[in-house]
Amino acid sequence: MMSKVILITGCSSGIGREMAERLSKNGYTVVATARNLDDMENLNVNLNVNLKLSLDITNNESISDAVNKVMQHFGKIDVLINNAGYAFRSTVEEISDNNIEQMFNVNVYGIIRMIRAVVPYMRKKRSGRIINISSIAGKMVLPVSGAYCASKFATEALSDALRLELSAFGISVVVVEPGNIRTNFMKTVQNNSDTIISDSSSPYNELYKNYKTFNDNARTNEPGPEVVSLVVQKAIEASRPKKRYMAGVPAFNRMMTHFGDGVKDYVVKSLFKIK
Repeated sequence: MMSKVILITGCSSGIGREMAERLSKNGYTVVATARNLDDMENLNVNLNVNLKLSLDITNNESISDAVNKVMQHFGKIDVLINNAGYAFRSTVEEISDNNIEQMFNVNVYGIIRMIRAVVPYMRKKRSGRIINISSIAGKMVLPVSGAYCASKFATEALSDALRLELSAFGISVVVVEPGNIRTNFMKTVQNNSDTIISDSSSPYNELYKNYKTFNDNARTNEPGPEVVSLVVQKAIEASRPKKRYMAGVPAFNRMMTHFGDGVKDYVVKSLFKIK
């Protein structure tokens, strides 16, 4: 009997790569994808990592081509993990249209495109599981992250709607919400955002400095991507998975998601030295 076929987006590094390696080692048939195939050349290949594909989730043709190849090879997709993501840090006033569009194109529209491509096959066999990798930023907002948080709040809302819409077809939908995880993704975010955050002429210069200090301190205790892959495996193997799983989120941050707006504002203002 063929093992479950799992299609994962964003496997070039970090969480995606770790998930692909862990799941393949645990006997699943893993289809690892990334926008650039060369970025995956060091991905461990053993008996169960059957396929590595180029897949750009901002391009419908690329998605269709990849999904068709999976179906040709295996005839089914049991689990879709929407992991690919993009982030940029800036205040709402100073972020460019281009950076907002990039974030939503990947973090929101990319998920929708993948759903449209994969769900018809799941619906036909009346079974499947969709795991959307969101973020703690989809539950709580920090300054200098407004647009990114908005994209992750959208991920949460889409997942809630999908869970209701697809239930009758035997398809379950799960959200995984990582905290800050020690990956190249976070370094890339910092590099992408460094020009605007380092702009001493910005009216938000003081806030950017405090954000950078806060972020640097937070990164000293970041767990590795294995904490997320463990939770994802749990979500795959559960007969009745939870609707949401947090992964690598400190206890205080978990508590923060339950605070009222006034308390949250007070705490965040204190952390970022906002008057």
